[in-house]
Amino acid sequence: MIFKDRADAGRKLLVELYKERVIKKNKRQVVVVSLLRGGIIVGEKIASGLQVKHLPLAVAKIPAPHNPELAIGALCFDTTYLEKSVVDSLGLTRSQIAGQIKQAQSKFISYINGFCLKKIQYARRLKNKTVVLTDDGIATGSTVKAAALYLKSKQIKKLILAVPVAPNDFYISGVDKQIILHKDFALRAVSQFYESFPQVEDKEVRITMKP
Repeated sequence: MIFKDRADAGRKLLVELYKERVIKKNKRQVVVVSLLRGGIIVGEKIASGLQVKHLPLAVAKIPAPHNPELAIGALCFDTTYLEKSVVDSLGLTRSQIAGQIKQAQSKFISYINGFCLKKIQYARRLKNKTVVLTDDGIATGSTVKAAALYLKSKQIKKLILAVPVAPNDFYISGVDKQIILHKDFALRAVSQFYESFPQVEDKEVRITMKP
């Protein structure tokens, strides 16, 4: 499956989410949470279509020491997720892991300050809600797993993961329902499955986030 762009992916996810009884039954208790940056465009299409609240969420990838493109985990506020199989395969020491986490924390803080996310009271807005977590796609899965752990800590009622594309062997625990439009064993990069996949600029994020 190939998507025209992130907006097209959001519309296709919206069609599937309309079928969910828990969403149709009480939309006032539904919140869409999208991962910055690319996920915010997907999330906006879903939230506007369902006519529900939309909250952006920042997650920072924890890079491997000698390969910044390889994620050994991710963090979201005070929640840290480590991909044990990757960490073990690299033979990283505690000191090395701590250094990489510190690096990710700096990036996370820049997101928080840059997009004024500190003002969002996630705990109050998410408690007892059905949360639809979305992004423009999943490559390694570290960021979405960190996001899911963080959201589950906020006493939400249900967590639905809704993404356009993911690897064939992708698995996430602690999610009540997952909607993945396309799984592919040959997935190398999310951009493979989009005709148009430009970088989402800060200005576009801020415009989309405006109430």
